[in-house]
Amino acid sequence: MKKNTKRFVTCFLSALLLLTFVLANSKPAAAQEVHVINPDPEIIVLVPGETTKVKVPIRAVGSYISSPIILADATGTPYTVSQPVLRTNGIDVPMNIIYEFLDQYVEFDVTVAETAKIGNYPIKLNIYGTSPGDEKVTTELVVNTQILQEKEPAQLTVNKVTYDNTTIGKNMNLSFTVKNEGEITARNVYVSIDYGESGMVAGYSTKKIKVEDVASKKEVPINLPIRILPTASPGMNTITVNLTYKSEEGENITDSQDIYISLKANDSSPNLVLGKFNYTNKAKPGEKLGLVLEIKNDGANTAYRPRLSVDESSIGTENFIKNYYTDYIELKNIKSNNTIKVEVPLTISKEAKGGLKELKLNLVYFDQQGVEYKAPVTIYPFIEAEGISQDGTPVIVVKNVKQSPSKPVAGGRLEVSFDMENKSSIGLSDLKIGLQDLSGDTFIPVESDPYKYIGELKAGATKRITIPLKLSENIQEGLNTLTIGYSYAGGSDKVDIPVLNVENDLGSASKPRLIVSDYNADIEVIKAGSVFNFNFEVRNTHSSVAAKNIIISVSGKSPQDQSEIFTVTQGSNSFFVSKIGPGETVSNTLELKAKSDAATFAYPLTVSIEYEYDGIEPNPTTGQIGEKEEHELTLQVVENARPVVDYVQVYSYDGQVVMGNPATVYFDFFNMGKSTLNNVIATIEGDFTSTSGNMYFIGNVNAGESSSAEFEVIPNIEGMAQGIVKITYEDSNGDEQVYTKEFETTVMGEMTWDPGFDEGSDVFNPMIPEPKKAILPTWAFILIQVAIFAIFVPVTRKVIISLYKSRLLKKEEEMYQ
Repeated sequence: MKKNTKRFVTCFLSALLLLTFVLANSKPAAAQEVHVINPDPEIIVLVPGETTKVKVPIRAVGSYISSPIILADATGTPYTVSQPVLRTNGIDVPMNIIYEFLDQYVEFDVTVAETAKIGNYPIKLNIYGTSPGDEKVTTELVVNTQILQEKEPAQLTVNKVTYDNTTIGKNMNLSFTVKNEGEITARNVYVSIDYGESGMVAGYSTKKIKVEDVASKKEVPINLPIRILPTASPGMNTITVNLTYKSEEGENITDSQDIYISLKANDSSPNLVLGKFNYTNKAKPGEKLGLVLEIKNDGANTAYRPRLSVDESSIGTENFIKNYYTDYIELKNIKSNNTIKVEVPLTISKEAKGGLKELKLNLVYFDQQGVEYKAPVTIYPFIEAEGISQDGTPVIVVKNVKQSPSKPVAGGRLEVSFDMENKSSIGLSDLKIGLQDLSGDTFIPVESDPYKYIGELKAGATKRITIPLKLSENIQEGLNTLTIGYSYAGGSDKVDIPVLNVENDLGSASKPRLIVSDYNADIEVIKAGSVFNFNFEVRNTHSSVAAKNIIISVSGKSPQDQSEIFTVTQGSNSFFVSKIGPGETVSNTLELKAKSDAATFAYPLTVSIEYEYDGIEPNPTTGQIGEKEEHELTLQVVENARPVVDYVQVYSYDGQVVMGNPATVYFDFFNMGKSTLNNVIATIEGDFTSTSGNMYFIGNVNAGESSSAEFEVIPNIEGMAQGIVKITYEDSNGDEQVYTKEFETTVMGEMTWDPGFDEGSDVFNPMIPEPKKAILPTWAFILIQVAIFAIFVPVTRKVIISLYKSRLLKKEEEMYQ
């Protein structure tokens, strides 16, 4: 029945189409008037990441269109469109004619990109065909679409992190899952690990691991073998997982996430550390260093095949020269808790500069399984080099500076003379002296020569230099600076010479000048964190004009980070002065506090002065009225270094500290200041002689940290011995500082012979004391013992039998009663 109905409907529609075709041929329309419309237009809503089958109603207007070719244009949209197909309701096969009076539609699939944004996107259907008169027809139909929601972008995360063995020197398996928390698929995903300075390295060969595309909410497991190096530090370490993938548009995106792994120390591994070291005191360039190291195994097992080498950075013409010809010095195996001494044959280069020299040593050893361990060691021996600074420049001193006249006048002449002394151990050749940083408003050379040629200045020699000058009429009053530059074969430098008490009234009859004529602090040493009174004077140098409405401000900022080094503790850093007359001086005091963590440095303190005077004219550029001068002063601040030595103990493993016998001095060192103490060195002085070198190198001690040291000493006196722990260190300015701690301990005297000992006796044949004689002869003692036994046995037998009979008799009496 259903098949017959379907055949009937098909035949009816075919007849209707044929009738329409005949009628259409009888009345042809002009080709240019033929087009298509959407009889039921609507906005189609599409969803990102989905494919939708779109059906667009279509009807011809003006005439039917035969053999239509329909092309979809999705340019400028986030769509991918399939080939459109023309269909008629009730007919399964595609149609080849667009009719005027039938319900037809264009069908195609639209695939929306996952990254599509919210908006309206038109799709153009371009239609090409022919009309009944074989006229070509070109028309288009616009399909309006809309996206109302967006998908969250792909976001890869690391989850479910697990790892097994975290012992240093072992292998570890790291497992985690990569999950896409977004709604868009992450494509072409790669995983890489950045191990940084964690002490862990990859146990696999591929740097980037390819992972499949990760769809939304999907998890992909990752398993990686990792090797923990023997040099890794125990505790919390961080590695970074980098997840690189591409979006649908091909854009590279990287997500990163840290994984925290707590490494455990290998309690069964060897551990070689540098104990003490000694070298030739006051060693000079060209001499042998005489370096002897003590290397101790603090680990639980033997260190096998240890070898020591000097790092290449410490070898050279300006450092040290090896006195051995192998790449490294082989050492014997070091058992647990054992210590060995190693001599490192080095010579100080003749061209080495004075001061602390960095000497890097590389220590390599193995455990029983062949795992390699590395222990780099850096020490800082001090090298003597007279007359040459640590940076290699000769030491030149300018002294005995004189100026004539003592109060030079603007427009007049001036002679500056000084002594130049070569304190180096080497002579200077081709020495030239000239003026630098000159301007037309300060000093004017009298001679036209660009420099004064001195020639040779031998080591230790002094040369008197005189320079004639003329003062500019515009030179400022008071203090001025003359910069003297000098050069020699191999280097150059400069020095600033102050020129004092310059007087200038020329061309400034109506403008006063205010200067800071004097300033000081009420404490001798300004330590970081201390409070002090800053006293200063402001002077009007003009001879006839007064300064009025004066505002004076004080500010002190660090030139390194622009932080306030000096702050006012009370009130404001500015104050007002109504008037300073010609030649008058105004004094003021501000209570300032130095920054608590300031390093040692000469910090600038700026005094800013704003003022007016009679007859002043407005600034032609800004229109403001007033003058402003700034004077930069300097105050030396000393960092608040607080080294402390405590718990000083003198003891001996034998029990008592005895004169002439080895003992141990132990102490703890604390840095209770705010700055790092660099190159800390400890020595012992007083009634003790050190047996293990003159010094103990502690190294750098950070603020708030501590260290300990032990010295092996021999007491020199009996009774109450006095000693001093001497600590030398460098502050943040590189200057050497000294801290001492006194201690005392009781020392026993040396062992002596017993005064009652008889010197005349023969120590090789000593008298043996005679034993006491027996009371009875042996035979008499034996006879007495036999007699006692013969009497004791029968008596004892008789007593026992009597007791037994009395007990039986008693029982019989009880039975018959």
